[in-house]
Amino acid sequence: KKNTLHAFFKKKNKPKGNGQVKEEEKPVVKEEIKPTTKVEKHSDPKVSFDSNFGTQKVDPYRVWVSEIMLQQTRVVTVIPYFLRWMEKFPNVEALSRGTEEEVNNLWAGLGYYRRARFLREGAKMVVKAHNGVMPNTAEKLKKIPGIGDYTAGA
Repeated sequence: KKNTLHAFFKKKNKPKGNGQVKEEEKPVVKEEIKPTTKVEKHSDPKVSFDSNFGTQKVDPYRVWVSEIMLQQTRVVTVIPYFLRWMEKFPNVEALSRGTEEEVNNLWAGLGYYRRARFLREGAKMVVKAHNGVMPNTAEKLKKIPGIGDYTAGA
């Protein structure tokens, strides 16, 4: 099992210098990965299918916040910020009622405070223009401050 991804990413096998991986260090995949369940189209656009864990609800607000937090920031860094954020602002309505000071305090340490301001402004817009429901098309999402093509696609 020395050619697994786990073994590949142990410190001794990390690429050095220019980041190029030598051919003999590349992981070897010996078997094809196959989904365990059939994925079918669902009528509810908020439902996604995960072949390993069954049907799960996807909250567009949580996706939006996580995508903004993860811009130029590592996942391991974002997790505690995201959890604190969701505790204070569990939905778009709660965020729209938050003060700029509350938003900035929760964002402190992530940098790029403009993103936090855009989240708050966007939440206010969603509450006012969409009755607190996140738009379900990329075109409508891109009208929200701070949401571009990539985030709208997520």
